[in-house]
Amino acid sequence: MDHETLYQAIFHRCSVRKYDAAPLPKQTLEELRSFMSGLLPLLPEIKTELKLLGPDSIKINAPHAVCLYSEKKDGWRMNAGFLMEQIDLYLSAGNIGACWLGMIKPDKGKTAPPEGMEWLATLCFGTPAQPMHRTGAEQFKRKSLNEISGLTDLYHVLEAARLAPSAMNSQPCFYSGDTHSIVVSRKKNLMLGKLNQIDTGIALCCLWLSLLHQGMTAEFSFEPQPVPEKHIFMASVKTGK
Repeated sequence: MDHETLYQAIFHRCSVRKYDAAPLPKQTLEELRSFMSGLLPLLPEIKTELKLLGPDSIKINAPHAVCLYSEKKDGWRMNAGFLMEQIDLYLSAGNIGACWLGMIKPDKGKTAPPEGMEWLATLCFGTPAQPMHRTGAEQFKRKSLNEISGLTDLYHVLEAARLAPSAMNSQPCFYSGDTHSIVVSRKKNLMLGKLNQIDTGIALCCLWLSLLHQGMTAEFSFEPQPVPEKHIFMASVKTGK
């Protein structure tokens, strides 16, 4: 599946919470495995592993789940969000319902984590038993663009990041800097801090796809930059043609 198809899925995806109990066809799961083997990481130096599980291994109300395990290194949560959002959008584009499960881990004793890694994120999925696509941006409950950035010349790019899902719809990300180097920070939140790090990776994935859609390049840097008060620097994105 190409980047443009993933980008278009941003504008109609939604969290699906009701599923048909029947498992997806084996071919569909094999195609998903093939897609997952080619995911682009945000931080390639962090080792990760993805596992496809069923209700016998994890408490979900869907026939399938994909769980991400990762080395515990700086940026590991953000990297997980970046990787898993690619899967989320792939599923939505293929008319397969999916939902982020921020706190649902595989059952202990049934699925052991890979050596040197920890569970970090779960996405359940399956055939939806409810409408699974939004019909327009007005159906998203999100902050306005001027609440998340003052970069008015980039609002056409930031719209995709604005629509990114986040824990409790908290939308922690703020976009500052300039048109050539977008600085991404997240609002401090004691309760949602860990999940908001994953959320930042999700938003960065949507921003990356949006830049590609505009015919631009994205080069990520993690050297600290000044950010607004009560925010934490997460990444900067150097843009180009």
